[in-house]
Amino acid sequence: MHSVIETLAWILAIGAVVALAAYWVLRLLAARIAHHVALIAERQVTAALAPGVSKVPRAFTRPPVVSDELRARRLAELDKLAWLMDGIIPLPIIGGVGLDAVLGLFPVAGDVASLMISSVLIVRAAQLGAPPRLISRLIAIQVIDLLIGLVPVIGDLADAGYHANERSVALIREWMRDGPA
Repeated sequence: MHSVIETLAWILAIGAVVALAAYWVLRLLAARIAHHVALIAERQVTAALAPGVSKVPRAFTRPPVVSDELRARRLAELDKLAWLMDGIIPLPIIGGVGLDAVLGLFPVAGDVASLMISSVLIVRAAQLGAPPRLISRLIAIQVIDLLIGLVPVIGDLADAGYHANERSVALIREWMRDGPA
């Protein structure tokens, strides 16, 4: 009798370990698939937005004169915002979660609130003189983040791994490095 109970305990323990490993593998695969789907959607939304954004009157698209000090300060602010929204709580596998993932737990209202906070990135990029193509891409990233987050449960998990704000700041930094206007 004793050996039957021990055998059942071992089988349950091994089953639990296998189930936990399968859960993490499937979660990682789902996050990677969601990330690739989001990238495809981001490209399509960017392509759809670009013609409209480039039709903004020239008076609004003139690059402002921005000092190097102000530019550095704005980039530091954007880095802090991206960290707060996407990575304040470090986690293995997905890199971390932030306020974006926490707000996403509140259906619709949380995702909209997250979009409103994240729109600061787009406004700051425009204030720094970002070209219409970059503004279109930033808008696409934030819209995709909103749409992903609207899907209950699975969308919240995918949203936590998408890191839209970090992606946006990386694009702004790349544009600044390659030479803004």
